[in-house]
Amino acid sequence: MTLLAALAARYDRMAAEGHAPIPGFAPAKIHYTVVLSDAGEVRAVQAEPRDAKGRIVREVMAPQAPKRTAGVASGTFWDKTSYALGCTAVDPGEAPERQARNAARCAQEHAAFKLRHEALLADPDLDDAGCRALLAFLGRWDPADYDALDHAPEMLDQNVAFRLEGETRFLHDRPAVRAALAGEAAARAGGAAGLCLVTGAVAPIARLHPSIKGVPGAQSSGAALVSFNLDAFNSFGRSQGFNAPVSEAAAEAYGSALNALVSEQIGKDKKGNPVWANRIRLGEDTVVFWADTAEAEAIVRGLLDPPVDDATETQAIRDVLRRIERGERIGDATFLVEPETKVYLLGLSPNAARLSVRFWREGTLGDLAQRFQEHWADMRIEPAPRERLVPVWALLYELAPLRKIDKGLVHLAGEMMRAIVTGSPYPGALLAQALMRMRAEHDASGLRVALIKAVLNRRERKAWEAAHRADPTLPDWKDRWMSLNRDEPNEGYRLGRLFAVLEAAQYTGLGRRVNAGVKDKFFGSASATPRHVFPSLLRGVQDHLSAARKRNRQGRANRLEAEMREILAGFPSPGIFSATLRPEDQGAFVVGYYHQDADLRIPRVKDEIIETAETASDTDEQD
Repeated sequence: MTLLAALAARYDRMAAEGHAPIPGFAPAKIHYTVVLSDAGEVRAVQAEPRDAKGRIVREVMAPQAPKRTAGVASGTFWDKTSYALGCTAVDPGEAPERQARNAARCAQEHAAFKLRHEALLADPDLDDAGCRALLAFLGRWDPADYDALDHAPEMLDQNVAFRLEGETRFLHDRPAVRAALAGEAAARAGGAAGLCLVTGAVAPIARLHPSIKGVPGAQSSGAALVSFNLDAFNSFGRSQGFNAPVSEAAAEAYGSALNALVSEQIGKDKKGNPVWANRIRLGEDTVVFWADTAEAEAIVRGLLDPPVDDATETQAIRDVLRRIERGERIGDATFLVEPETKVYLLGLSPNAARLSVRFWREGTLGDLAQRFQEHWADMRIEPAPRERLVPVWALLYELAPLRKIDKGLVHLAGEMMRAIVTGSPYPGALLAQALMRMRAEHDASGLRVALIKAVLNRRERKAWEAAHRADPTLPDWKDRWMSLNRDEPNEGYRLGRLFAVLEAAQYTGLGRRVNAGVKDKFFGSASATPRHVFPSLLRGVQDHLSAARKRNRQGRANRLEAEMREILAGFPSPGIFSATLRPEDQGAFVVGYYHQDADLRIPRVKDEIIETAETASDTDEQD
């Protein structure tokens, strides 16, 4: 199923459940409401609810805003004050000529608003008190009276809607108004007919597709998923939407469904930020997801963004995720959904007035759960950096400078999510980015090491799967990067272990007198060019071990010396190291360092148990 067809089907499901957005309507931020009497007189101006920061608390469904750039195009039953009330802010510092042009433009916009509603509500059979009140207001309103309104100064250039006195709904929510808008849409659809690429039926083709609002980073007025605005995009003499023929009904359906998916909230987190029902942020990208059932959507949300709190409503989902993480199939982890339930993932990236599709995937819940099982297994490392499942967006912070995501990671975010949901190898840039951040910040954090281990593990597993298909007699696959492996022959891994021992020897011998340790000075160069670094480090380690023995750290010094001998014995030519290491071996260096460093923090012999408190204080300085 294509993306647009899946969204149209989503709309049909919402309509069957009575939750479908109104065709031709989209989320809008209404700042002020003008309350009218039956005769069209202004009774009051009410400010819509705002939060402590002055932001609108909720968006309302209103007739979709027109697409306008430099031209004049009026909204329907709501718009900014220059259209609805004929007033706009005036900059006293501007030249008189520019002020005159702005005043003329404002008059044109207000005139367009009047003409728009006079034409829409001209039907003599349209007998509705709200429609009559708005027409009466537009006929008697004088922009010169604006300053007498409540909230006049702060309302300038804000969005204004209308409400009839004694009612709580807006005028555009009245049944007669919606009927008039539906009739207008049907008349407008009477244009050129063609074969719809979504439904396969012959129907009037949409010249312009609906705007999608609420995608972070895109224009607040909305961005187009399908649009053609240059001659280079046209073919066979067609223009605009006729290059990709989609019927008016299908365009409204997919636009309404996507707007609803992007805008729906399910609550707020502990910091007061909104929690979205069907979307998550991934760097600059937005991942929109949905499924054929609400229960499946809850599980997909948990896979993409595992819950981190202990709220009762997330307990069931958290239990299901834990069972999936342990390797259980979705059908065994929960009986609420079928493994064959369809799920859909859409990655969107803002691109000026348009939306770029980063990835689109249609599959089953069972397949998606299996892909995340593979991802979590690839990330698994001992000791575990965190007890809870780590969301994909949290991993991006480990790749960003000072853990602040910038635009340089936009492409990597989409490629990373694509690799997870398709089971393909992780992008090569993921390993390079993680290594670069470690060298720059001297921080081999658990999550960064887990990411590097995941890249290495998946590459090797994919190679084994290809070889196993050719030769089914091959031994079973084994994850060799999970925990400390003293038999691992990889040079990068053994050098990483050796570096951890040399660092521990320095801190054991010098203790708190170390201002900048070997990790701060040599971590990056040791992992990339070991031949230039390790000989000098090995010459100096004996001094550190001697200092440790003088500090009554005999047991610790003996253990470090034994570890060093065991590691060096694994090299074909002791003391001769490679001039450079490949990126894959540099990644193995980091994993080996992580494993050995964690192992050295655990007391092993009786003599060290007496020194545990001092050892802990010394090794803590290595973090």
